Amino acid sequence: MMFLTKKEWKNLARKLRFSPRRRYYVISAIALAVVIVLVYCSITSSYYCFDTGVEWKVTKFCQRQGLSGSMCPEFCSRSGVFWDLRCPQPSLEIHHPNRFQLKRQDTPLAVIQAVPNENYEKLFWVDSYYHKEHYPTEIEYENIVKRYISNKYNMEIPYEKIRTLMRLTHKENIPMFHHSMRDSWNLIQNHEFVMAVMFNENDLFPYVEGNCAEMFTSEKLNALDFDDSRYYFGSHITLDRWRYHIKMAVLILDYMDELDQHGIQMCHVDLTRFGINNNRLKYDDLRFVFTDYTINRKISSGSYCTHDEHCYFMNCKSECNVEKNRCESTVMNNNVQIVCDKVFLGTKRYPGILITQKSPDRLHMLLERCANPTQNRDVSRARPLGTSEELRKQLYNELTSIYEKLALINAP
Repeated sequence: MMFLTKKEWKNLARKLRFSPRRRYYVISAIALAVVIVLVYCSITSSYYCFDTGVEWKVTKFCQRQGLSGSMCPEFCSRSGVFWDLRCPQPSLEIHHPNRFQLKRQDTPLAVIQAVPNENYEKLFWVDSYYHKEHYPTEIEYENIVKRYISNKYNMEIPYEKIRTLMRLTHKENIPMFHHSMRDSWNLIQNHEFVMAVMFNENDLFPYVEGNCAEMFTSEKLNALDFDDSRYYFGSHITLDRWRYHIKMAVLILDYMDELDQHGIQMCHVDLTRFGINNNRLKYDDLRFVFTDYTINRKISSGSYCTHDEHCYFMNCKSECNVEKNRCESTVMNNNVQIVCDKVFLGTKRYPGILITQKSPDRLHMLLERCANPTQNRDVSRARPLGTSEELRKQLYNELTSIYEKLALINAP
């Protein structure tokens, strides 16, 4: 084994030692590389949204070949019809990496890209001999869509609605028609797209305007304007703002009632996603809005559990069968309970829109009962953790009464 002498060690160290100029170049190169990586990660991030990232995504999307859809010529051109690409405003409580907004001429629109997830089902098959993609005929595809919607949402859809969902184009050009069919299948497997289209006539959610491949545009809502200063100034609020909060709470209760009538369950409520267009309240983040059939099948799937919380999906509550250690129960709370808990009541750190220094004690009491129903009179007959219809009416009447009294105060 060879050992270096002290002199040889010094010579080796002298050869490996960087000069000040060389050290400067190396450190600068490392710093530049780190900056480039950080900028790239920020632009392509799945957790944060940057306006530059939105423009980069759309530019990359429009470079693809074979895009189909009535919106494509304008969407991917530089004619200026679509402009002002940016992140969603107001920002979403739970980030949506495939959502942004733009303007069509001067009309603001929301845009969502229906990116396939891990449950994506392919539409075509590839033969082992020619390695060629084989697609169904238009009639076969129509039946595939019918079965898919029926199995996932337990809804039968008429012919006109099928056509609205499918959005097929370029029927005279077979290769482009297959592109169109594949893009259509991406849209149909996107939950937000299906919910918006299927309930379009009910005017519950933003209507879908058009699409380019798997990107579709929808109506952008005018967000509700709540007073956030109550977080920082001891729940202080002006009389006008308090009246506005009361009015919006009444509209939200009406909206929850409509959802119940159509068998729709919200499993997460983001206050900033409520909006009003043409005097109509709607909700525009449909990722966690389901038909009762869909959420009940999801939440009672038989997955392993040891506590009730293991069977929850977002704010939708269920219970664990501790004997079998399986999630087998359907959703046990309802829309009104979730809204009372997350929107109206809130927490000490983030009080809800009805918790201010002007809130009367009776309203406080009703909100507590609504968010945490325990007495028989407060519990829904259909769902043991949900708020009863009787309590919803009491809360509704109380809010209406407060609003009428506030209107008299401001009357000339």
